[in-house]
Amino acid sequence: VWGLVGGTNEVAETPWEGLRREIEEEIGDISIKKTIPLETFISNDTKFKFHTYLCIVPNEFIPKLNFEHNGYAWVSFNNWPKPLHQGLRNTLQNKQNLTKLQTVFQLVSLMEK
Repeated sequence: VWGLVGGTNEVAETPWEGLRREIEEEIGDISIKKTIPLETFISNDTKFKFHTYLCIVPNEFIPKLNFEHNGYAWVSFNNWPKPLHQGLRNTLQNKQNLTKLQTVFQLVSLMEK
């Protein structure tokens, strides 16, 4: 199942700090140009909350995967690998999220020209 870097925040850790720590633990210390909040999901009972971020990196890189992953892929927009983790599939099927992603990818593409 294809998913994203992620995990639970440590005690007194902000979502941003948790994101940075999870990235470093799961794929290594990478250079990030920009971090953009994509969505926040809160369960109906409000006991479970997760944040999804889009991280802009200067170049493709080979991640240093930890035990939580056994592969990675760089993919084109809307050409997602299958099968996707249910949460990621829901995120990528949300029209508002897709619009945000398309806008960011278009801006990044224009900046590279």
